[in-house]
Amino acid sequence: MKKKSPPYALIGAVLLGGVAVFFLYQNHVAEGKRLADAADAVKRDYQAKLDAANKNSQIITPVATDSRNVLYATQPIVAGNLISSSFFEKKLTPKNILPDAYSEQDVIGMYAVRNIEKGDPLTPRNVAKNMPTLEGRIPPGMRAIALPVFNVQNNATGGFAVNGDKVDLLYTQFSEDSKYIYSTRLLLQNLQILYIPGPAPSTDTTDTTPGLVPAPPPGSPVSVTFLVTPEQAQALLYLSEVKNAHIGMILKSRRETDEIKIKPYVGADYHNNPRKIQTMADKSEQRVKDLQAEIEAREKTLSSQPNTNETTTPTPPSP
Repeated sequence: MKKKSPPYALIGAVLLGGVAVFFLYQNHVAEGKRLADAADAVKRDYQAKLDAANKNSQIITPVATDSRNVLYATQPIVAGNLISSSFFEKKLTPKNILPDAYSEQDVIGMYAVRNIEKGDPLTPRNVAKNMPTLEGRIPPGMRAIALPVFNVQNNATGGFAVNGDKVDLLYTQFSEDSKYIYSTRLLLQNLQILYIPGPAPSTDTTDTTPGLVPAPPPGSPVSVTFLVTPEQAQALLYLSEVKNAHIGMILKSRRETDEIKIKPYVGADYHNNPRKIQTMADKSEQRVKDLQAEIEAREKTLSSQPNTNETTTPTPPSP
């Protein structure tokens, strides 16, 4: 019997078919990847266009072009004070709000004609070129009195007291022959100076002012005008005329408003025992430290509270 040969033709056809199927599968995979990449590209393009559209559609608040800088007080200003750059700051404000308010630097060298609170705008109603009349600076019920305390014997402020400063008055009594001081005591505290001759702009500068010429130094016989009650005026007028006595003035910090209680200084108490002076001084220094700590704590508390006089943005007028 003749042996049959293998079916090479059939085997070849099967192999060819397998190769064809393999290539078809690879082509299918490649086509799927190409389609997926194309879809991703379309998706990214669409997202980019969508982001651009969203960005362009955001609301942009226009900056008002009809605004100007207005000057606002950064601290309380006492009537009669000379205005310097340390008293105010600039804030953009619509022109239709406070149209008469001052702007830029045109108030330096002017005077406060009435008390100005922190956050108030500076306007012709509270700032003027000339010193305000004294009458307009006296609150109802109060009085103005001028005393000759600023002279060679009594000037204990160094000549640098200015309008609006607070001072304490000392009452000094002399011996009958006026050869020595008998006693000195605090007479009145926290009196406000309404007017003192001399302060004016100068070329001298300090770290806090654009320049002040101090009031007349010791030796200049001028008077200081104080804001007082009628009862205080009576007492001061009487005591200023007492023989062998005079009224002196000492300058104090505007940050200190509390009154203190101290014993009168009587020379006879210390003449034979100088050690008492150091003991008195030690107690005095401790009282000052306690007072400074109290004031700093009070100011820290106040600074942490919101300021109702200041606004971050101007408030438009009511329609």
